[in-house]
Amino acid sequence: MTAMLTGLTACSGNAGEPANPNAVELKFMYWGSNDEKQAMEKMIQSFNASHPNIRVKGEHVPGDYTTKINTLMAANQLPDIAYLGDSLTMKWASEGRLLDLSSYYDEYPELKNKLKSSYLYSEPGKSIGNYTALEVMQLFYNKELFTEAGVPVPPAHPQKAWTWDEFLEIAKKLTKDQNGKHPGDSGFDPKNIVQYGFAFGNDRSSWGPLLASNGGGLTDKTGKKYTLNSPESVEVFQKLQDLVFKEHVSPDLIQQQDMPSNTIRLQTRKVAMVVDGTWSLLDFSNNKQLQWSIGVLPKLKEPKTMIVAGATVIFQSTKHPKEALEFYLYHNNPEKVDLFKSGLWMPIEEKYYTDEQAIQSWTNNAAHPPEFQKAGIEYARDYAIKPSTSTLRNWPDIGSKLTPGLDLIWTNKKTPQQTLDELEPIIQPLLQGVYPDE
Repeated sequence: MTAMLTGLTACSGNAGEPANPNAVELKFMYWGSNDEKQAMEKMIQSFNASHPNIRVKGEHVPGDYTTKINTLMAANQLPDIAYLGDSLTMKWASEGRLLDLSSYYDEYPELKNKLKSSYLYSEPGKSIGNYTALEVMQLFYNKELFTEAGVPVPPAHPQKAWTWDEFLEIAKKLTKDQNGKHPGDSGFDPKNIVQYGFAFGNDRSSWGPLLASNGGGLTDKTGKKYTLNSPESVEVFQKLQDLVFKEHVSPDLIQQQDMPSNTIRLQTRKVAMVVDGTWSLLDFSNNKQLQWSIGVLPKLKEPKTMIVAGATVIFQSTKHPKEALEFYLYHNNPEKVDLFKSGLWMPIEEKYYTDEQAIQSWTNNAAHPPEFQKAGIEYARDYAIKPSTSTLRNWPDIGSKLTPGLDLIWTNKKTPQQTLDELEPIIQPLLQGVYPDE
């Protein structure tokens, strides 16, 4: 087992760095695309060059990250610092496996200058980390299709977000069958749609913001009472189910499995609008054949979006907490990492959302269209909620039951009311409350 794990923790991205025999050695494990890997390697080299007494060895994990880090945990061979999914972050924090960063606030005041929504707390006043970057959900759209249909593009200003009825009407005008007819037209053929107005996923990143917008939720504020079958929650799932099976403006899950990535869906005119996260700005900006932009999600009662992001944590088992903190503060600094300007990441430091010069330092480029000032910065700063994966205790068990249960809605086998009522006796016993927000 030891030999195997030694192989697992082989490091990359550090060649050519001069060795300091007295340097403290840290291990940093992370996931991500090739773009993220290259940016992390560059950042690690820069950190090592500017911190001669610390040597960070980075390991990029392209495969099953969760299985790997669980294996390392079981063998007591965790790295010093690592990316970690938010639900696993909260679980391990409650088990005392993560360093309490709040105990270092006086010595490292930079730990306190992040956006409030980026902090994760295992107990009141005990911060065990931040989201690595602040990513939120938006609408991405093909500008040409809106021009051709003669309809307005999605609003960028959160306070001007479409109502659901406004959104649905636009989606109908952007949906057409092989004869060019739209839903509601005489002779419209829902079995031969060539262009859909809208596409969404079946996970929490699509329905979570709408639940918050309508005053619904999986639980009440205490996290101990199931409320997903409340009228406000049922309405959201009914509207989403209707987009596919009644209004015919969105493809079903089987159809989506045969569709390409969101950028190609828009480019090839299979879909006019998609729900996606801000991390996709990188992919969209790299597609030179697509005229695209972004807007805010439609609202039901009030505009809302949702954070969808992993965390960076320092493990309690590290022998070098202060050196790990030095790297922690460096690794997602927009002045040190290219991923912010490229569109993959959004900062967590508050000044990058409030100071105009700081805002321009990472958004004045092709990856961030003009609409991003409202639909990105203001949306993330003022309208973003944390996901249930970060807020609910015992989420891994809850999610394992909730996701397959909701499939009955997405496959149209049962109504949302039936499905959500039947989930109550399954989910209710799993509810153990919420994590603190400060």
